[in-house]
Amino acid sequence: MRKFWPVWVAVACPVLLVVLIATPLGPDFVFVVIGIPGLLLIWGCLAIWALLLSCRRVRRRDWLRALASAVLPLVVLGAGARLRQFLLLCNEGGDVVHFLAARPSYVKELRALPPSDEPRLVVFNRGGMIWASRGYVYDESDEVVREDSMRTANWRARAAGTELSCGFYARSFPIHFSFTQHWYLASFPC
Repeated sequence: MRKFWPVWVAVACPVLLVVLIATPLGPDFVFVVIGIPGLLLIWGCLAIWALLLSCRRVRRRDWLRALASAVLPLVVLGAGARLRQFLLLCNEGGDVVHFLAARPSYVKELRALPPSDEPRLVVFNRGGMIWASRGYVYDESDEVVREDSMRTANWRARAAGTELSCGFYARSFPIHFSFTQHWYLASFPC
């Protein structure tokens, strides 16, 4: 197993990043500014070490281990070439994992709301920076993903006073299950 550590590191670092983003640490300013770049720097340094090992193993004609060592530099190179998309994918993965873990408490909060004739619209903000945050929106009318001009006045009234009143970006969950119906991932610029 030790021979193939670059393969494990190639997989483990993105998984670790998704798991850390799913924790309460995920939206923390220090983690975003120092933790994520630090983790990516360590991943890059390990990729350089694996590349050197791969070159040495090629010279020794140890093909299987050379190939295993080459996996990590290739994965890091691919992630680095599309760094923005890679980080967005990890953020979205972390948000989904966090939602799956916290969903029972969110559902409990929804059930505690008084009954209403209007479709329920509730924002669950995970927090974030002073200027932006991320979270989830439960919208029984599903208007949160419509164009602003297509939203009803009743929906706008329900959204007033929430993070939805100062602009937002909402999208459906990447994985559709019955328990994600009416739930949306959201980014709030305020």
